[in-house]
Amino acid sequence: MKTFIISVVTVGGFGAFFGALLGYFAEKYKVEENPLFKAIYEVLPHGECGACGFPGCHPCAEAIGEAQAPVDVCIVGGAATTEKIKKVLEDFKKKTSEN
Repeated sequence: MKTFIISVVTVGGFGAFFGALLGYFAEKYKVEENPLFKAIYEVLPHGECGACGFPGCHPCAEAIGEAQAPVDVCIVGGAATTEKIKKVLEDFKKKTSEN
């Protein structure tokens, strides 16, 4: 019984230590996401269908934000999504020109 308790405490201690270490390094080396990509991603339909030629909506949003894909690339979203993306891009351009 004593061996079992020692084992549980040891494994629990290692788990807590490495969990805290992982949390610390996740915050220290966090990669900030481009707010434009995030805004475009929010207006996409999140179908993750690949009909646009990208493996999901997030890569599609990145391509639109980097001007590597047209704003009407999302077939599933249709004209409504295209208009929303255009508005996001216009708002972002206004915001960056003000700063």
